[in-house]
Amino acid sequence: MYLRRLLVVAGAAPVVSAALVSLAVTAGASVGVGVQAGPVLLTSAAHPGGSYALPAVYVVNTGTQPEVVRIRIDRLSAGRGLAVPPSWIHAGPGVRLTAHQSARISLQLVVPADARTGGYLSDVVAAGSGTISEGNANLGVAAATKLEFRIAPGAAPAGLWPPVPGWLEWAAGGLLLFAIAFVGLRKSGWRIRIERTAAEPGFTDRQEGTP
Repeated sequence: MYLRRLLVVAGAAPVVSAALVSLAVTAGASVGVGVQAGPVLLTSAAHPGGSYALPAVYVVNTGTQPEVVRIRIDRLSAGRGLAVPPSWIHAGPGVRLTAHQSARISLQLVVPADARTGGYLSDVVAAGSGTISEGNANLGVAAATKLEFRIAPGAAPAGLWPPVPGWLEWAAGGLLLFAIAFVGLRKSGWRIRIERTAAEPGFTDRQEGTP
């Protein structure tokens, strides 16, 4: 499990330091965030204009204080590959976790139609809400794991079936239920017979009224 600490200095950009489990807040209390050790991977190639569900990322509150953990995308890891634009990744809402509680946050990759092909590499950063202040510095906690995928040439494959109107779906469902009920009645041995018989001799059906 990757565990990292973010050090934010007033007027400076965030700097990622060495792995650290938690930061002391008060005696016997701590704040900390963990994330899965394995990278977030898209096993098949993506295509420009396509939308793909990425594996949900596992996060955990490693501290003793409640945390609201949110996901962001940042390039922290060294390696070959294009940086992933943060706007391409749609993460689920932040989750509130009590001490040592874990959860999974969904991720969706939305590739624009003009995206460059090739390999992409960035990091999924799980950031906690807990911070402490020391002088002019604010200390917060976060954890990161790699995000990797590849974009291949060609348009995203279309669905197997074109979209259909909602009323047509309801009509098809009604016909299917009727067919199931009809087959069930036939197999059960039930028969419905409608006959029309002639009126008995001497019987007339008439309406009487005032002459």
